[in-house]
Amino acid sequence: MAAKWPFFYGWVIVAVAFFASGIGSGVAIWGPSVLLIPMTDDLGWSRSAFFTAFFVREILIAITTPIIGPFYDRKFAPRVFAFIGAILLGLSTALIGQVNALWQFIALFGVMGGIAELGSGFFISQAIVPKWFVVKRGRALGFAVMGVGLGALVFPSSISFLINQVGWREAWVWFGLSVGSISLLLALLIRTSPEDEGLLPDGLQPNQLLGADNTNDIVEEISLTRREAIRHPTFWLLLLSFSLVGLGITGFQSNWHPFLTEVGFGPAEASFGIAIYGLMSGIVRPGWGILGERFPVRYLMAIATILTSILILFFLNVRGMSTLIPIMFVAGIVMGGYLILRALLTANYFGRRHIGAINSLFRPFSMGTAALGPLLFGALHDTYGNYQIAFLLAALAWGLAGAIILLARPPITNKNK
Repeated sequence: MAAKWPFFYGWVIVAVAFFASGIGSGVAIWGPSVLLIPMTDDLGWSRSAFFTAFFVREILIAITTPIIGPFYDRKFAPRVFAFIGAILLGLSTALIGQVNALWQFIALFGVMGGIAELGSGFFISQAIVPKWFVVKRGRALGFAVMGVGLGALVFPSSISFLINQVGWREAWVWFGLSVGSISLLLALLIRTSPEDEGLLPDGLQPNQLLGADNTNDIVEEISLTRREAIRHPTFWLLLLSFSLVGLGITGFQSNWHPFLTEVGFGPAEASFGIAIYGLMSGIVRPGWGILGERFPVRYLMAIATILTSILILFFLNVRGMSTLIPIMFVAGIVMGGYLILRALLTANYFGRRHIGAINSLFRPFSMGTAALGPLLFGALHDTYGNYQIAFLLAALAWGLAGAIILLARPPITNKNK
């Protein structure tokens, strides 16, 4: 079927990853961050209690990913996971509008939502898109991960609008119906690899390979198995760096909206600032991808992570729209590069054949710290009454991650590391 399209089907996979990533970030971070205050005020929950559901969700994903990951290297499994995940995502999100007890929220958002996320945009962009591209992998991943910025651009403002119009309960219902319906349509388009459809990576034709000076560079690359990957010190350095960012990114971003409202911004102003971040982070990702095709990716990642650490210190002192807008503008540019560079570095270092299995080893640790982030930051806020300590911890995590990534040299000889 994919071979009959008038253009290379890999770009359809990129489009699917784009929208699925936007939905994934919207459901996991941006939507709940706006719903946090009206829900906790109405139901009498603390913020750490609210973020317990995030912890359960991320831990569930972390535990199951090593089992699920290798299936993303098989022909039909990703499409099946995405289809089941879409149904569960829509149901779990919509039903949150009916909760009255914390255990209900944990069961729906944490458990059912966590299972749904196993077929989400992250897995598609990190495990499926790299299989369809070698030469153009950087730009393909850049466009795919643009969707995460779309989530920040669309969901805070739209959820804020729904809350103002119909209240937080019905906002969850419309939220679930919309993301579930779109995800179902996207699931139908997923294909695992070009070879499964009688195609070659990057849309190349067999006759283009005749006479090529280096066929391996055009079509194939050295690919390590999961067992081979873990024998390299580089794998463990990447694991540590990714885990630190997991703590720094989810705990930090999930608390943007409540932090901004606490320091004097209205809900609409806070959502507008986050939307600026989303817009810029989406726009710059293809640029980061193209840079990753031309320069050593680990140096680019180090620059992005260390600059993020510095930026958090400025974010702590944001007051007024005159400072919020430029800070979120720069944050979008700097932080927008991380996801694309992480996916590109992993695929370039370990190859595309077993990327689903290898990524599944990173996920338990990065998701574990990502699960801890919102819960820890919420607890620190409940203890100290502000986000000062929590955001300083985020800055430290990002800075250390950048320093560690510089030590992670390529484990295999391949192009453009």
